[in-house]
Amino acid sequence: MFNRYWGKDRRRFQRLLLNLTIWYKVRSPEQLRLAFGEKDIEATTLDLSTIGLAFMSKHHIPVWSTLLLKFIFFGSGDASVNIVKPVEVEAEVRTCLPYDNEFRLGVSFRGLDDERRGQLSRFIGATSRPYKEF
Repeated sequence: MFNRYWGKDRRRFQRLLLNLTIWYKVRSPEQLRLAFGEKDIEATTLDLSTIGLAFMSKHHIPVWSTLLLKFIFFGSGDASVNIVKPVEVEAEVRTCLPYDNEFRLGVSFRGLDDERRGQLSRFIGATSRPYKEF
């Protein structure tokens, strides 16, 4: 698979292309956390896996910074939509690249427990299944 940012895609984990609103707070380094304060900053995801995600932000966040991410999954079944409890997870910035007056951040999850990892895995699996024909 081709990755538009790096050429050949060398990822070991399946990524789900996804446009999902997330919120983040800067946790470290300390001077960056103080500059951003305790406010939630809204961003939009590009893709998601069980080990991390990529999102677009208006802010440059240096590599190795720690963020607290919050996002909500919506599941659907039969004729109803289920809202799953919000996921909060700590993440480490692995890449921060300028892209169209914004920044594309790639983060890896830190300390994700088995329940949250399972929730992510189920969401990715359910969302990436082909649609049934009627």
